[in-house]
Amino acid sequence: MSAPTELPADPGSIKKLEKEFSMKAKSEEKTLQSAFKDMHKHEKSEAKASKSVDKAEKAVRKLEKQELKTVNSLHAITHKHDVAVADLHNAQAGLHTQQQQLEKHKQDLLTAKTHVDQVTKDKNDHDRERHDILNQLHSRPPTETGGPSAGTSGASTGTSQERT
Repeated sequence: MSAPTELPADPGSIKKLEKEFSMKAKSEEKTLQSAFKDMHKHEKSEAKASKSVDKAEKAVRKLEKQELKTVNSLHAITHKHDVAVADLHNAQAGLHTQQQQLEKHKQDLLTAKTHVDQVTKDKNDHDRERHDILNQLHSRPPTETGGPSAGTSGASTGTSQERT
């Protein structure tokens, strides 16, 4: 507000000026009160927003911790899975080796059975041949120079007979 260079001297003009000043002062007071009220409202909004930011930051920190914990769990579970896969492959390789050994043992057993069958057949054939030869020897009549009735041992007689 600019101050007039001349102040009125008459009482009506002074009264009018005082009224004008009073109205301007009331208007300015209202504007000032409105500005304080508006500032107070913005302070409250700023405090509320600050609290919301703090709360959001706290939630972000909590979620970051949870995410880190989840990543660590994921790594641990992935490692555990990798170990389980390796163990499975080792077990499968062991099973394959044992199956190959079983097949080799089965083949060896089959070979041994075949050998036993052949040896048994050969033994039976030889037993029959020996039995037939002994039966032939026992069914022949004794000779004068040989045999147990001649008074000599069967071993010396048997050797002399075989040479002739």
